[in-house]
Amino acid sequence: MSAYGGWGKGEDEEEVVWQLARLLKTRAWLVGGRDDAVIEAVYRHRGALRELLAAVGCALVVEPDLVRVYNPAPPRSARLPEGNSAQGVWFWLTVSVLESLPVRVRLGQVAGAARAAAVEIELPVTQSRTELSAFAAGLRRLCVQGVLEELEGRVEALVDGEEDPPVLLKVHHTRLLHVLPRGVPVDGRGQWSIDPAEEPAGWLAGLARPADAGVRVCAMLADQAVVHTGDLDEDELRWLSDRGPAEGAALARSFGLELEHRLEGAAWVMPQETYEGRVAGRFRFPGRSRSQAGTVPHAALLLIDSFVAEGVRGGAGAPGRNWCGLPKSRVVGRLGELAHRHAWWNKDLRGDLPRLAEDVRGVLEPEADLLRVTGGFEEWWWLSPAAARWTVLSEQASVPAQCGDVAKGVER
Repeated sequence: MSAYGGWGKGEDEEEVVWQLARLLKTRAWLVGGRDDAVIEAVYRHRGALRELLAAVGCALVVEPDLVRVYNPAPPRSARLPEGNSAQGVWFWLTVSVLESLPVRVRLGQVAGAARAAAVEIELPVTQSRTELSAFAAGLRRLCVQGVLEELEGRVEALVDGEEDPPVLLKVHHTRLLHVLPRGVPVDGRGQWSIDPAEEPAGWLAGLARPADAGVRVCAMLADQAVVHTGDLDEDELRWLSDRGPAEGAALARSFGLELEHRLEGAAWVMPQETYEGRVAGRFRFPGRSRSQAGTVPHAALLLIDSFVAEGVRGGAGAPGRNWCGLPKSRVVGRLGELAHRHAWWNKDLRGDLPRLAEDVRGVLEPEADLLRVTGGFEEWWWLSPAAARWTVLSEQASVPAQCGDVAKGVER
C-alpha cells in the first residue's frame, strides 16, 4: 500500500485506518486531481478517522475534492521562534489578496497584489533574492495546500526577478476558507480580538485548546517527537502518570505506534516492523547514511555522545530531570574535534564552527525538541534524556543512567 495511492478496499480495516491517520497527521491537505485515491479511502473510513483524530485534538473535514485536517493549537508551553518568518509574512499577504483575484491569474499579478498589500501595512519591499525566495516558499505552500494550482510554469520562477514570469496559476477560492485556523477568539464585529502581528504570544495563548487533559497530552504525543514532563501542567502530569500507560498506549496502537514512558516524559515511537517504509513525523533524524545524513545531522548525532559522556546532569539551569548540559564554548570545541576527524564534512562548515553549531542547534532544537538553550554569562546547551536513543557509543562504553535510560536506534 502506498501513501499516495493504491489504498485497496480489501485491506485490513484497522491497518488502513492507522496508515491513513498517520498520513493525515503529516499531510493536513489532500486535494482532488492530485490525491484522488487517498481522498476516496478517507471518505470510506471517515467515521473511524474522525473518532481517532478527535482523540488527539484534530478535526477532519471531508469534501468531494478536499480533505482538511485541523490540528489543535500548540500547548501553552510551546516556545515561539524569535523574530518574524519572512515566508509566513508573504504567505499571509498572498492569502489576503487571492480572494479578489480571478480564477486564472498570472504569477506577476499575484506578486503585484501581495506587494501592494505589503506597502499598505508599511512593510519594506526590497525584491532581494532572500525576499523573493521567502515569497516563492509561501506560494509553494499554497500550491501544496491546493489553494493555488500551477497551470503553466512553477512559482519558483519568481526568484529569477522577472517582473512578470511566464507562470499561469489557478486560484481555488473556496479552499481559502480552510486556510484560517479554528478556535481564534473574535470580537463583536467578528474580527480576531488579538492581532497576531502585534501580540503573537497573546494570540497564541488565546487559541482554544481541548478541555480534556488526556486529549491535550495525546495531541502532544501525536505532534511532537517527545513530550517532556517539565512542559506539562498539573492535570496533564496526573493523566500521563495515572492513565497514560494504559489509555495512551492503546491510542498509540490505533496509530500503529507504541508508547514509551519514562520518568522524564513519553513518546510515541514507530515499531521496528513498520519502521522501514513509513514515517509518522515530518522529518528523519539523523538519516540512513552519510550521503543522506549530510554534515549537520551527522555532527548532531555525534555531538549527542559528547553530552552523554561529559555533560553536567541536572542543576539549576536544567530544563528538567536528567537533562545533560554543556557550555556553548565546549560544544563548538567538540565540533572542531569532530570536524578534524571527519574530512568528508562540508568544507565551509568545517571552517566556520560557530555556524556549524547553529546549524546543529537548528536540527536538535526546533524539530526534534532534543535540545534547550539557556542564556546567562554563557549559553548552555541542554540535551534531553530522550537523546540517549540515538547514542552511537561502542557497546563496551558505559552510558550514564542519569542521562536517560532508554532504548536506542528508533526514529520518531
